Amino acid sequence: LKLDATARKDAGKWYQAIAKYSGASSPAVARLYADTVYEQLAKGVNAKTPAGETVTAPARAVTPDRGSYANADDLDKPSTLAASTDYPSAAWAPAHSSNYAVSNRPTSDAIDRIVIHVAQGTYAGTIDWFQTGPRPNPTSAHYVVRSSDGAITQTVREKDRAFHAGDYNRRSVGIEHEGWVENATWFTDTMYRSSAALTRNIADRYGIPKDRTHITGHNEVPGADHTDPGQYWDWTKYMQYVTGSGGGTNPHTPEEVCGTGYKVIDSNALGTAGTVFLLYNSGNGNNCVATIKKTSLGTATATTAFLEVEGKPRVTDTGNFAYYAGPVRAAAAAECVKWGGKAGTSTYESPFEHCGS
Repeated sequence: LKLDATARKDAGKWYQAIAKYSGASSPAVARLYADTVYEQLAKGVNAKTPAGETVTAPARAVTPDRGSYANADDLDKPSTLAASTDYPSAAWAPAHSSNYAVSNRPTSDAIDRIVIHVAQGTYAGTIDWFQTGPRPNPTSAHYVVRSSDGAITQTVREKDRAFHAGDYNRRSVGIEHEGWVENATWFTDTMYRSSAALTRNIADRYGIPKDRTHITGHNEVPGADHTDPGQYWDWTKYMQYVTGSGGGTNPHTPEEVCGTGYKVIDSNALGTAGTVFLLYNSGNGNNCVATIKKTSLGTATATTAFLEVEGKPRVTDTGNFAYYAGPVRAAAAAECVKWGGKAGTSTYESPFEHCGS
């Protein structure tokens, strides 16, 4: 990028290099990879490597300079892309034509199975692999689910046969999950809930029984030589979420959404559909707003969070979200703020208040 020493100190200017580092075959997937890196920067890191080493980094909000990638499709915002996917809340990133077979299911072949996979790779890397071809061993799945937030991308239409499960290709829908079978930390509650909502939706549309005979692991497909989803995949939890018997608690908190240093200073219920929270970070003088859903968890529904500093334009995060809207942050150490949000049919908008906090 030919950045000088001063520019290199601005993490936002590394964006295009990070996107290229992904090795992605399309600008959209390269943007997805880089955006994930910057989202993780904003959340901070506290994790263990497979070797047991602890890695920590404080949350750091960085404004990315996307350069040419600003014009690439944003797979994290499916509402901005083609809305012709089978699962409306999924992004659409089509696999290479050599990696699936055009078909006319369920007319040509009945769909009576859902196959659960673990990708042995990242979300962006898996999508990119399906988009790469032709190659000697064509591979794809209908959907890919991200570990951190349960985001879903569809890569093959359900009517077509993805190449993912041998003898079950004709009769099944395949769902890949970001992660590795030997590392349980990839299997987040958010991923389970989001994937289960997808599985439930597919099962309802095709009349597939919600049981372990019809919702099966890749390793359970007749003739399969794969081990995924592996010993760490929690089938009990997953099937509880699929059948609706696993409880309805949102796994996310407003503090988690807004990041390290933020504390709740106000909140307002949005009927029974959710709660909107106002938080403040005394370390940097920033406010943050997050709307946390209480119903339709794991299913993308209209949700909004906004924050307006007096005398400045309102900042809003709105769309179809599975668990929450936000974070919406703004510097307001000595200013009054107006805040609020929406979930379900309920809306809240505060007056200008909390001046100086």
